[in-house]
Amino acid sequence: MDHKSGVFLVITDDTRLLSSLAHMKPRGMSLRIWCPNKASHLQTEVMNVCEILPTRKHRDQLLEIGDILKPQFFTKWHDVQPFCVILALKDIVKHAAVRALILGQLPEAKILTIRLGDSTEQSRKYDNDRELVLTWAELLNRPVKAELRHVQSTHFVNGVRSVLDGGDKIALLLQPDPDPDGLAAALALRTLLGRNKSSTPICAFGRVTRPENLAMIKLLDLDVHTIKPEDLGQFDRVALIDTQPSHLGIELPRIDAVIDHHPERHTFSAAYKDVRPYYGATSTIMTEYLNAAAIPIGQRLATALLYGIKADTLVLNREVIDADLDAFVSLYPKINYNILRRIEKPELPMKFAPILAGALKSMVLQDGVLVSFLGTVEREDLIPQIADFLLQFEDADWVVSAGVYEEQLVMSVRNVGYVKSAGEVVKRIITEQALGLGGGHRTMAKAIIPIAEWKQKFHSTSATSIRSTLLELFCAEAV
Repeated sequence: MDHKSGVFLVITDDTRLLSSLAHMKPRGMSLRIWCPNKASHLQTEVMNVCEILPTRKHRDQLLEIGDILKPQFFTKWHDVQPFCVILALKDIVKHAAVRALILGQLPEAKILTIRLGDSTEQSRKYDNDRELVLTWAELLNRPVKAELRHVQSTHFVNGVRSVLDGGDKIALLLQPDPDPDGLAAALALRTLLGRNKSSTPICAFGRVTRPENLAMIKLLDLDVHTIKPEDLGQFDRVALIDTQPSHLGIELPRIDAVIDHHPERHTFSAAYKDVRPYYGATSTIMTEYLNAAAIPIGQRLATALLYGIKADTLVLNREVIDADLDAFVSLYPKINYNILRRIEKPELPMKFAPILAGALKSMVLQDGVLVSFLGTVEREDLIPQIADFLLQFEDADWVVSAGVYEEQLVMSVRNVGYVKSAGEVVKRIITEQALGLGGGHRTMAKAIIPIAEWKQKFHSTSATSIRSTLLELFCAEAV
């Protein structure tokens, strides 16, 4: 099923508005701009606006030349979904005639009407969930991009439901040691599908270990089932949330849907696929889904989604776009503030103190790269917590916190954001050394290497050797 086709048609005789809209790049949809079929001052102005495109070919693909007062102009898009029209004509009678043609000829089309000039009537209203009316004033406060995302999300909601609704039992599969973004997004998808935790459980191939994530599960009453790959055969559908097949490091018996915001490292196929690496969090995507489906977001779900966005964007300080900000603002009034504070500030066990002391004592700093090796740890989540703490030190542009957990060398990598991408650096090191798995975002990444492979490659697993080797590798790639 193709969920990435569609047309966004702009019909306006106001070239100021057109100049702004011509820059839009609707995701998964083709932008079209109406141009009169008869030579006129308006035709010339429309063509001049479209000259902003780099080549004549692109400009010609953008233009839709024809008579908008004839049904034939619209009937050619009968089978296009989604289809959205921005309609803004100065002539009220002509505007009404074109609107009537759209409603009649394209029964599934969405219409975004922009009232030109000043208007004293209510600025925004829906007509049978098909039409949104904005004044110029509201257009300035509510960018067209937000409406475009709403239209697209409606189409995506229909797509994911059509794929997953056919299964009686659905697995919502997260990455091992699930993080807040994945947990919140899975809860949101279950809500979107109108299912319960027995028919649509949240699953992972590993346990949740970090204190704040455990606190989130407890305070929001979430159940996460630890399963094995072969257990997926018990489910009618499998949906990967906030992760992708390549992130799991194993071959999955089936994949029906994938919703994620991480970069796609390896191509894969699924009946439904929505991967948006430019989004800061999968929770943002799911918030858009719920809003598009007009599903009320209760306090518990709002708290989970907002915390998911905060956690994956470092409180909106890392790799965010306007969609993340819009989602955050829409969720904030609905959350339980007391629960959020308790999730964000969980108690640390006393065993964390000597590990932190050892990390501070053994860390080394060279050319802006700070490396700390923790030795063997009882809990994997202590490694990223140390990394987050060490990044606060002066002159540390990069932090590599490493420890041995269950016979694997686990590395958490952090950087200050204005340097090379942490995810790309880690992937290059892993690829060049032919060791383990690794990747991540611009400012944070993770790598997992079997300790036996490390010893075979570098001949030693002593603390001094691991620390010096990591320092050498990251100074060569990151600096």
